[in-house]
Amino acid sequence: LKRPPRARPAPAPSAPPSGWARPRARGRADGGAAPFAKQLESFLKRVRKWDSEFLCLGSKNEAFSVPRPEEVVPRITANLDYFCVNYCVCLLLFALVAVVVYPQLLVLVCVFSGLWYALVTRPAHLKVQVGAAIITKKHLQMALGGFNILVVLTVARMMIFATIGASLLFVLLHAGFRGIPSNAKGKLDSQEDDETREPKRRPAGVSGRGGISALAR
Repeated sequence: LKRPPRARPAPAPSAPPSGWARPRARGRADGGAAPFAKQLESFLKRVRKWDSEFLCLGSKNEAFSVPRPEEVVPRITANLDYFCVNYCVCLLLFALVAVVVYPQLLVLVCVFSGLWYALVTRPAHLKVQVGAAIITKKHLQMALGGFNILVVLTVARMMIFATIGASLLFVLLHAGFRGIPSNAKGKLDSQEDDETREPKRRPAGVSGRGGISALAR
C-alpha cells in the first residue's frame, strides 16, 4: 500500500523589509528636530555683533556714557531687549568659569549629571515598589530634584550666589552705561511718535463747547 503524500505546511507570511519602517522612524525624528532647529536658528539670529555693537569697538556714533537719572530705566529696558541673546551668552560664560574655577561645583555637576542621565533614560512606565508603596518615575524625578537643590545649597551656596550676583551686576552695568543702539532707538522714537500723534478721544455725542454745555445742562 502506498502512503498518501504528506501535506506541506503553508509558508509563513514574509515580514516586510526593514527598510520600510526606517524611513518612518527617520521622518519622525526629523519632524521632532525640525522645530528645535528653527527655534535655535531664530535665537542665534538675534545675536548682535560683539565688537561694534556690544563693546562699541571702532564705533564713533555709539559709545558708553553716564546716563541722566531720567534715562536710566529706558536705557536699561531698551538694551535688555536688544542684547538679550548676548546677555544670555555672558551668563553661560560666567557659569562655565565658576564651574572651572571652583572644583566643588565641577564635582557636583559631574555627579548629578550622571544621576539625571541615568534617571531620564529610564522608560516612562518605570515603577519601583518599596514596601506597600509604588514609586513612579515622576516621584523619582521630584525626589532627585529636591536632593539636588539641597546638596547644592548646602555645599556651594556662596559660590553660586557670588556667580549670580557678579553676572547680574555685569548685565545691569552694561545695559545702564551702553547708549541705546540706533536700531533700538529708532523703535523707541517711532513708538513715542505714535503715542504723541494719537488724537485724544472725546465722549460720544460731545463736540466742542456746545456739546459740553449741553451735557452740563
